[in-house]
Amino acid sequence: MFLIFLQPDLGSTLVFPPIAFSILYVARIPTRFFVTTSLVFVVMVGVLGYDVFRYYQYKLENPRPSEAVTAYEETSLLPLKDYQRKRILTFLAPKVEDPGGVDANWNRIQALIAVSTGGITGKGLGDGMQAKLGYLPPAVAHNDFIFAVLAEESGTLGCLVALCAFFLVIFGCLKVAAKSSDRFGGMLAVGVSVLLMTHVFINVGMTIGITPITGLPLPFLSYGGSFLVTCFVMLGMVQSVYRHRREFR
Repeated sequence: MFLIFLQPDLGSTLVFPPIAFSILYVARIPTRFFVTTSLVFVVMVGVLGYDVFRYYQYKLENPRPSEAVTAYEETSLLPLKDYQRKRILTFLAPKVEDPGGVDANWNRIQALIAVSTGGITGKGLGDGMQAKLGYLPPAVAHNDFIFAVLAEESGTLGCLVALCAFFLVIFGCLKVAAKSSDRFGGMLAVGVSVLLMTHVFINVGMTIGITPITGLPLPFLSYGGSFLVTCFVMLGMVQSVYRHRREFR
């Protein structure tokens, strides 16, 4: 996880803590471990918050980009890139980071417009104006913000169908974990369910503006063959756990 953070890939890093905690909980790790790990996590969040706060102060003092950005990054407590801090600050204080909504906040604004104009039944498949006219760039319309396109073209009903489908898949994985005949199978199924849950929550959250933009794909819907294959492989492993279960009555 630390190596992924150093790449840097902050979005993928956020997926691992929930998976690790859930698997360790199923493995019945002593409570003191969770307490210690939670304290470390709180400290890390505090350091991240302090770093973003310093960046926020810098933006207030230097609203225009300058060479001071390089000097700031050299004194930063975390190895975050400038675009990563911009994403966090855009979420926390959009009027400070991108007051005109034409830079770091553009995709978020266009996604919110797409979601809000979809209505109940949507505009029809392929008729979404935000993606069709390029307001939502093609590079993200079919990948990170595919849920915004879904909301505009199929409306609230289409979103509910998609979310219900995700719920059934995740609930099915948890049900397999509960019926697993061995602890490893249970941990595997729980890990897959939490991974899917985290991806769905963060991706949908950044589309509707409740989480920062991280670039995490939406399982089974976002464009990209590698993640799609990975999702099917994970479900295949969960299916294997279910197949080798033993029912206890």
